Parts: sequence; C-alpha cells; structure tokens
Amino acid sequence: MSNQLPVSSVKHPFSVYALADKVWTDITEAAFRTGWRPLTRLAKSAVIALMEKITTGQLRLITLSHIYHFPSDKQQNNDKGFKAELRVANDAFWVRLCAMSDLGFAEAYMYGEVECDDLVSLFHIFLDNRENLSHLDSRLSYLITLPQKLTSYRFLNTIGNSQSNIAAHYDISNDMFSGFLSDDMTYSCAIFEDLDGDLKDGVSATPTRALKAQSAGHIPISLPDQLYEAQIRKLKHVIKKAQIHPNHRVLEIGSGWGSMAILIAQTFPGTHIDTITLSSQQQALAQERIAKAGLAERVKVHLMDYRHMPPEWEGAFDRVISIEMIEAVGAEFLEQYWRVVDWAMNKKTGVGVVQVICIPEARAFLPTLTLLLQTMQAGSQGRLTVDSISNIGPHYARTLREWRRRFLDRFESVIVPALKREYPSIMCGVGGKEEIEVFKRKWIYY
Repeated sequence: MSNQLPVSSVKHPFSVYALADKVWTDITEAAFRTGWRPLTRLAKSAVIALMEKITTGQLRLITLSHIYHFPSDKQQNNDKGFKAELRVANDAFWVRLCAMSDLGFAEAYMYGEVECDDLVSLFHIFLDNRENLSHLDSRLSYLITLPQKLTSYRFLNTIGNSQSNIAAHYDISNDMFSGFLSDDMTYSCAIFEDLDGDLKDGVSATPTRALKAQSAGHIPISLPDQLYEAQIRKLKHVIKKAQIHPNHRVLEIGSGWGSMAILIAQTFPGTHIDTITLSSQQQALAQERIAKAGLAERVKVHLMDYRHMPPEWEGAFDRVISIEMIEAVGAEFLEQYWRVVDWAMNKKTGVGVVQVICIPEARAFLPTLTLLLQTMQAGSQGRLTVDSISNIGPHYARTLREWRRRFLDRFESVIVPALKREYPSIMCGVGGKEEIEVFKRKWIYY
C-alpha cells in the first residue's frame, strides 16, 4: 500500500495540530493495515447491516467468502434503478468505511482495497438511499475520528493552511494537468452546446482510435475540440456578465493557468488585469502563457492570498472575477471574502462575477446559494447586490466526463511521464508502479 503521495516543494509552516493529526493518522493507518480480525468482523457487521437498508437500485457486493445482494433476493422488486457491483479485495475496506464513511470509501478505493467498475451508478445508489444510509453509528467510528476532530484546525483556511491546501492540489505538475485539460488550460465547469453530445445510449460516443492517434504533446484531442470550445464559451459568458469594456482594470481572484486573464486582455484594448493565485506552478505557467501571447505588460500574475492585497488596491478595480475559487475559502471565511471583494471594487461603478460550485441546502459540504447570499450581505454591509444568477451546473457532468476520458487516454503517454519527471524518487523508485496506480485511482475517484 502506498504511504507516500506526491507533495509540492512549497514549504509549509510548522503546526502542532498538523503534527498531532499526522501521528494519529499513522496510528490508524497501521490499524487498518493490520486487519485485526475482531475489529474487522465488527466493522463488516456494521456495514452489512447498514447496506441491508438499501431499497432503491441493486448493489452486488462480492467478498472472498460470500456474495451479497442489496436489496436481498427476497426483497427484490424488479427495480429498474441503477445497478452496481463492489468487490472487496482487502478487509481493511470494512474498517475504513465503518470508521470514516465516504472518506473511508474513497481511501479504500484509492488503495485498491475495494473495486468498482461503475462508480457513477454506485454513487447514484448511495444518493437514492441516502436517508437510509446516513446513520453508520458505531463506537469504532467515534473513537477513530474523535482525535481528528480535535486536530481539525489544519482544515481551517487560515492564510498558512490555504497555501498548503492549494499547493497540495495545484502544484502537483503542470504537465499532468495539461494531460487532461483542453488547450486553454481552464480547470472549471464548461458550457456545452449539447449537454450529452459525448454520449450515445449512455455510453461515451467519442472514438478512442482517434484519441490514441494523437501524440503525447499538447495537441487538441479532436478537431474541433468540443471541450475547448465549451470552455471558451464559458469564459465569454462570464466576460459578458461582467460587462467588461476597454481600459477597465480587472481583478481576478484565482488565476488558474491564465485563460480568463488572457482572453480579457485579447478582447478588450487597454484593459489591465491583476490576477492572484496561491499556486507557484500555476503562476509560473500562467506567466509563460501570458508572455507568449504578448500581454505581459497588461496582465500581472501575483502569488498572493486574497487577504493580503496591497493597500493601493482599495477601490481600484472596475471589475472583479473569481472562477471556482470560493469553494476553497471555507464557510468561516466567506464574509471576509466578500468584504475583500467589496473593498477592492470601485465603489460607484464596480461589477463582479463569481462562478461557484454549489449544492442543495440539505447537503451542505460546499457553499449553498443561501449561504453565499447571506455572507455577501454581511461581508459587504449590503453594498454588494445580486443582479442575476446563471445555473450552469448541468454542464459539469459532461465537463467531468471529458476530463476523465482525456485522463485515461493520456495516462501512460502524458501523465505518467509528467509524474516521473516531477517526483522521480517516488514514481521511479521501489514501489513506483504501485504509487502510480494509487495516483490514478485517486484521480479517477476525484
């Protein structure tokens, strides 16, 4: 089992909370690997008892000694809902799932302790039965997660933690991300002309032969590349909503790899864009792309937390744009985020557009629309008002399918070489193949 995942070169500040959490994580990981039989039997019994509450869909669970059906054969009602199969390869799966619920399942899948060929259908079954499956109540879960709750300060998006969290994801490797993003390098929901244009009877309709014929460079997967077109369509939609005009000064919170800033500068003469990021690798590639486009004098990429903007930026921006960055702010800092937006925006004529991943109020792991509106009101003391809301959420399903297809088709030719270049001691060393497989399963799940 992998015990070392890629980490960026960014130096993180010492934290007693993080150290305590790491120690406890190492202890629980050792317990998972040991597979102590009484603990395993207890966890398995709890999980099976919970899954027996499945009433919608059909789940087949295969272990080394038994095959379970949920609902049971006696309870089958010819349900035409989703069907999925789980194969348990290691008993650590039961302990992880019982102890950490959905996070435990994610880790078990990542480490190959459980296998599933159709995660989408599986998640549909879980969602359709969520009321019945939401009460995995066990002393085991409480005992294992209590210390993590006590050390969970590390998850708060303080300035130090924010840099660590962003670096852990976005500083993995620019070449890795280029392996599955379109040429514009936009890493957010696109807007397609046809939501399901890539599907035929629920199955990907894109010919794999054409994909494999492409070189390992950064050539578009198809001509025209529908993902590229959809991303540019989304960027133009945001620009239109922001009502940007020539000579405007624009602030972008969350640079990505520069696609939005480049398009604004190319579209509107005289515009100047300051874009901020916490990812050093994003900054480096964005600056390279901006310079190649001949826009270095008008687009500046700053390695900066939004809470550390210089005093001279107060009220300096005609427009403020932020694309899928606010999800990383954290609920406890949303009011401060809006306060900063209000502070930076021109007090008389300023306009802002944010693109946010939201979820229904009942499943509040990401921001909800209500929370965004409430914190905007409080953070800006009512100065920021909502002009319009566009729901592009349905387009995310195809965006994710496009990324997943590219990730899998280019995994060996682009992504693996990128990981080996970035982390030779891990990916090329002893156990390198296992590390690569863990990384692959982690991103497929993600």
